[in-house]
Amino acid sequence: MVKVVNKGLKVEILPDETKKQVLNQNIGNARFIWNNILARYNYIYMLFCFYGYSLNPNINNLNAILKMLKQEHAFLREGESTSQQQVFRDLNNAFTRFFKGKSAYPKFKSKKNPKQSFRIQKNGNNIRITNRRIRLAKIGFVHYRTSKNIANY
Repeated sequence: MVKVVNKGLKVEILPDETKKQVLNQNIGNARFIWNNILARYNYIYMLFCFYGYSLNPNINNLNAILKMLKQEHAFLREGESTSQQQVFRDLNNAFTRFFKGKSAYPKFKSKKNPKQSFRIQKNGNNIRITNRRIRLAKIGFVHYRTSKNIANY
């Protein structure tokens, strides 16, 4: 019997100028979606609290808000879709942790924060690693650097 182990891989990517613009667009989209969904949810949450009801977000509600955002803002359709879906999964996880008392209420994301990132889910063959380059969906091939012990991927 063969044991399969899934691993995450952290790499430093070395994009050229055109890829930097696309990456910054995806980072901005992720921040925009997080802040917009959080603002809309805050408003609804306050209404429910005012009238004495409890409101726990679920993945379906947040997904519906994401679909509405894509209809309202055309630039979101140009970005990588799995990273946008990952944003509302992360936000749902943040709310779940808050309601269980494990963390503080989710905060808005800032452009001034030194850690600017987005996450891409691997679906099928949308991420490929070949010859010191990694291919990302809607971004293209980007050179990368990683530690020597995992450089043979």
